[in-house]
Order: sequence, then C-alpha cells, then structure tokens
Amino acid sequence: MKKEIIARTIENLSQNGFTVKFFPDSESAKKVILEDIAPDKTVGFGGSMTVENMGIYEALKEKGVRALWHWKADEGENKRDILKLSAAADIYFSSTNAITESGSLVNIDGTGNRLSGLLFGHEKVIIVAGVNKITRSLDEALIRIKNIASPSNAKRLGRKTPCASLGRCMNCDVPDRICKATLIIDRQPGDSPITIYLINEDLGY
Repeated sequence: MKKEIIARTIENLSQNGFTVKFFPDSESAKKVILEDIAPDKTVGFGGSMTVENMGIYEALKEKGVRALWHWKADEGENKRDILKLSAAADIYFSSTNAITESGSLVNIDGTGNRLSGLLFGHEKVIIVAGVNKITRSLDEALIRIKNIASPSNAKRLGRKTPCASLGRCMNCDVPDRICKATLIIDRQPGDSPITIYLINEDLGY
C-alpha cells in the first residue's frame, strides 16, 4: 500500500483521538505489545485471525497474563462464561474489519461480543491490524467486509450461507448469517481508550 495512504490514515486516526503505533512487520509489533501489557492484567479477546496468527494469546499466557479467549476454551469450559469474563477484562484485544482513510473503525458481527468489547468496559482496547484493512471510504469498508471478511469467516466457521460458498455477499436471510450488527467508531469513545497497532503487512481477513 502506498506510503501516503498509510500516513494519511494514521494522521486522521490520531486526529480522531485514537492512539496509533505503526510497525514494519508483525514480529516487531508483537514485541511491543508484550512489553505494553503488565503481567497482573487480565486480557480478553474478540475473534481475530490476525491476533491468532501472530500467536499473541499464547505469548501472553507464557508471560503469566490471565488471557481469556472463547476460541481457546479447554474441554469442559463454557465458551459463554469465557465471553462474559472477557467482557470484564482489564484489556481487550481485537482486530478490526476495516479502517477508513478518514480515521474510522468499521466492524460487523454475528454475536456482538466483539462490538461491545470495542466500545466499553476496559482500561484499554488494543486493535491489531494490517494495512490491508485500510479503505478509501465507509462505503468501501462495508463492501470489503461483506465480500472479503464475512465470506472468509463464514467459510472458516462452517456456516451454511451463500457467501461461504460463493465468496461474496448475497444479503442473505438465513439462520447462519453472520452479518447481524454493524459498528462504526468515528471518534475515540470516552471510557475505553483504543490503541491501534497498525502493521505494514497484509494480515487476517
């Protein structure tokens, strides 16, 4: 992605009140993330292939941090209970489906735990994203999510949706639909400061 687009996006995110840290690669970002989280903090996770592929959960566990992720539930653990504990964690980890050049964060969810986690209830929210998530506009962000992120996630989850098989949004009305709630964060919310770790790589969906 062109440097001027990245620079403009970072500038607009900063003007909108978000803290932005930019990294050349995921390894350097992961190193700083681990340094930024004290071992006495509890950390909740929203679903994210970016965070999963970077191994952040495992690295935090090795550090002694109490990490809570329903994706990583052990046998016998209740995923809903983990979701509730994540909602009350000191720090909340996620990625984002899209970032507009004007400095907004755009996400679509099926369950909604990730959307609520991004908005409220934590000392800090950490978003880890590759530059492939940057879009020129809100309209382009929604197109990206519905035709790249959502079909990929629906296929990964084994959902019986048109997008899982066709690879594009059909605005379906089926029980397995995962596009049920949309969140656009235009400015830094008042209670849970958001720090965006933006990485100069293509990461996640």
